[in-house]
Amino acid sequence: MFSKKTNKIYFKSMLTIALLACCNNILFASEKFDYINYIKKLESFSSSFNQSTYDKDGSLMKKSSGKLFFKKKSMYRLEYTKPNKIKFISDGQILTTYDEDLEQVVIQRTSIDNRNNIVNFMTDTEYLKNKFKLDIYSSKGIDYVEFIPLSKDLENHFFIIALKDENIIKITFMNDFDQSVTMSFDDFKRNTGILDSIFKIDIPKNFDVIIDK
Repeated sequence: MFSKKTNKIYFKSMLTIALLACCNNILFASEKFDYINYIKKLESFSSSFNQSTYDKDGSLMKKSSGKLFFKKKSMYRLEYTKPNKIKFISDGQILTTYDEDLEQVVIQRTSIDNRNNIVNFMTDTEYLKNKFKLDIYSSKGIDYVEFIPLSKDLENHFFIIALKDENIIKITFMNDFDQSVTMSFDDFKRNTGILDSIFKIDIPKNFDVIIDK
């Protein structure tokens, strides 16, 4: 995605600045917070979110909002409600992309090759151990987890999570279009009862269906 080392350094700096802009004091290495152990105990969570997307110059391109639901075994529902209505739903085996505006559904089987998404970055312990080194810092009662890629195929996947009182409050990452994205979470609830049915979806008869093999 990036052809020059300077670009990678620049984008990483932009991500860090976007996430830590509200923090005025020095970050200190934290030995207390164990993120891997945290997600091992994370059976489920739900939250609403507001998302901001920035171009390579740091200019705001788009604002969006929605809801995110997660349950162990790679089940998740990432649902954008504004400005466009798009849902990404995984039942652990099948990933369905539901675009209400285009009246289109894309269905693909989940595999190791398509685990490069924000939910697996946040929750898949095996994936994290094999693909990333985690740098953890704390400031003003907030823990920051920076994901440092171990392999070249992920060298542009910059990803940072902020947690307060063991609740995820913000994540910042680079999307597939080399844009910086920040998602701020509101009313984050962990280890609450979430029915498996929320990870299923009925497809309207008038929608186009694309099966990606």
